[in-house]
Amino acid sequence: MAYEVRITQVPRQDLAVVRTQTTFSGIPTVMGASFEKVAAYLGPLGLLGPGPAVGRYTDMDMTTGSVTVHVGFVVARPVDGDGTVVPDETPAGEVATITHMGSYEKVSEAYDAVAAAVAMRGRQLDETTMWEEYWSPPGTPDDETKTVVFCPLKPAG
Repeated sequence: MAYEVRITQVPRQDLAVVRTQTTFSGIPTVMGASFEKVAAYLGPLGLLGPGPAVGRYTDMDMTTGSVTVHVGFVVARPVDGDGTVVPDETPAGEVATITHMGSYEKVSEAYDAVAAAVAMRGRQLDETTMWEEYWSPPGTPDDETKTVVFCPLKPAG
């Protein structure tokens, strides 16, 4: 797949999430149940809006394969949470971003394209967090599934 990597500034976004420590291979198992818990929390509050579902990844350890996954939705305002669902946010700043059309199993190809494009521009990724926006509902055919990847950059210079 041909990718177009864009470097852009993004604003901070408020999220409501379930935060889970897992492994990279365990991410698919965590996602569905976490989205359901957040949707059940946001629905009665009238906060489940048109924004995307989000998976934000922190505390990544490539040696052990562990990662903290923040799974939820963009919200119009910060939430209090209920102990399981907690407030979170994506950071403001400069990011490399790319749109992946295809199965979630192949989204790693988008990350490879981002890493290559950033290196070609003489920049470095800030690997303390990255996130994905999921714009397609469950059951969408793989070739129509849209995931937007955001990888923060270290300051230039």
